[in-house]
Amino acid sequence: HLCWTGVHGINLHDLLPFPYTTEALDHIADRVNKVQDFLDHPLALENVSSYVSFNQSDMTEWEFISELTKRTGCWLLLDVNNVFVSAYNHEFDALEFINGIPEDRVIQFHMAGHSDHETFIVDTHDSPVRDEVWDLYRACLKRFGPVSTIIERDDNIPPLNDLMPELEKIRSIGYEIH
Repeated sequence: HLCWTGVHGINLHDLLPFPYTTEALDHIADRVNKVQDFLDHPLALENVSSYVSFNQSDMTEWEFISELTKRTGCWLLLDVNNVFVSAYNHEFDALEFINGIPEDRVIQFHMAGHSDHETFIVDTHDSPVRDEVWDLYRACLKRFGPVSTIIERDDNIPPLNDLMPELEKIRSIGYEIH
């Protein structure tokens, strides 16, 4: 995940967003490049769902991610639910996020459910994918083409037969678009 999780040796037990600044971008791009050089292979980074933001950000998250992929050549695991969650919580247009990501850098989509608390939503991975996330997935397929897709479920995992309709929906949307 493209995030930070602690400071001064203290683990905060959450995936926290960066301030979307040039300074943070320079720092992260340097680290991504070092790891990729060591591995001799590009990384794949995933966008996070967020519930807080920094006042000093001077670019949007999608501008930050786009520039990071340009500087490093890294790939993006585009978590569609995370885009939806962050867009709702921070009141931006999820389609603007999707349209701001370079078409050639997305190698996988992640789909998941979330919990709606009326004034904010939380990426919980414990429920079926919601209709509005399916709509955003359609837009992603139109923009990025057919890339692999996974459904993430970390809690309240139903029997496999109860999950199969979501898999079939992924397939049917893919056939509908392509």
